[in-house]
Amino acid sequence: MNKRFLSKSLALVAGICITSSALLAQDSGPLIDLLVKKGVVSDQEAEDLRVELQKDFAVNSSAGKLNLSSSLVEFKLSGDLRMRYEANSQTPELATGGAAVSNETSRQRYRFRFNGDMILQKGWTAGFALETAQASDSGNQTFTGGADDYGIFLSRAYVGWQPNLNWTFVLGKQKNPFYTTDMRWDGDINPQGAYEGYKMFLGAKDTLEFRAMQHIMFDNNEQLVGPAGRDAWMFEHQAAYTHWFAPDNLSSAIFAIGYTSYGQSTMTGLLNSATYTGTTRAQNYGTLSGEVNLANIQGPGTSLKFYWDGSYNFTGATRAYRVYNVNSTLFDEGAGAWLAGIGYSYGTGKVQGDYSAKLDYREVGLTSIDPNANDSDWAFGKTNQKGLKLALSYNITDFANFNVTYFDTKVLQEKMTYSLGNLNRSSEVLVDLVVKF
Repeated sequence: MNKRFLSKSLALVAGICITSSALLAQDSGPLIDLLVKKGVVSDQEAEDLRVELQKDFAVNSSAGKLNLSSSLVEFKLSGDLRMRYEANSQTPELATGGAAVSNETSRQRYRFRFNGDMILQKGWTAGFALETAQASDSGNQTFTGGADDYGIFLSRAYVGWQPNLNWTFVLGKQKNPFYTTDMRWDGDINPQGAYEGYKMFLGAKDTLEFRAMQHIMFDNNEQLVGPAGRDAWMFEHQAAYTHWFAPDNLSSAIFAIGYTSYGQSTMTGLLNSATYTGTTRAQNYGTLSGEVNLANIQGPGTSLKFYWDGSYNFTGATRAYRVYNVNSTLFDEGAGAWLAGIGYSYGTGKVQGDYSAKLDYREVGLTSIDPNANDSDWAFGKTNQKGLKLALSYNITDFANFNVTYFDTKVLQEKMTYSLGNLNRSSEVLVDLVVKF
């Protein structure tokens, strides 16, 4: 090879090293040694080049500028951005005469969420989440206000400790740790308080979990007399058994039984879609939920799911007739609620081409669930309703989903005009594009 050509080539490479020093500083030693060996640069020039590259690297790179605590084992940042088209209709129930005219809404909305989850040493964890709305059951913002800007709110802030594989403790505003469906607990709501969990390992893969949470719903002024001066607490307990059909089989079943009660208190000024403002008494719910998953039902990656949920308020009559003040001669207390559904999926919803479909039917009595915790989309969070929910999802890419959800409900007890059960009929269509990062 022509030595003059080689020298020029090596000189060109040296120039590239200098102009791209932030990228090559740590890997340029062998190349500089080659330049010295070929006589392109002297020993002193090579040393000056090394010093110059290190200076440029320190100035132009982020190395050493991000200092993380030595207690961190893992720090995960994630989030999602959802664009939504929403169209819905509500027809109120009348005590006499024909049905009223439907109220219809069509709007464009978005939701932004940003999460930080940290694994610390010695079994400790911590995390936070931010989103674009203050109401606990929705992070949605409607595009309006002449292109005004939107606020950001703290939706999670928690600290956890897992001393071993059996015990888990969490304090703060956290993800819902209980097995349930959106009939009883809106997926957007992050409860706040103290959680304790104990997991037993049975056989090869089965588990039995005992869960308890003291969820503070509302902080009242203790100087007031009676329920108005006591904080509102929800006490939830659940035992959940997970059974795997075989050690090497992905098919499984979950059975969860629970009990939820409230201390006697009052709540005011809530932001949820179908809130009840007033006393928390006479809410004592027994719950039963679960699912059966049949894996690889039509080949690898496919699954068929049957799922259910149930709730019964043991003090439903008191809630209906003494708290809600409905007429006992005209209306039943509506203490029970149930849901049954079926779903089919290909993949886990994390890879391009994955898809799923779910369909369920439910009946929700007037006092059967807490209207401050149930799904705010189905029947707009109201009770005394029966109807269905259809949910379709398709992964456009590994990080983007296209979803369509449809709700349709009808009144259970006709002629009821009480505010929590006064829908003759409702329907809603949600079309979403969700991008995760």
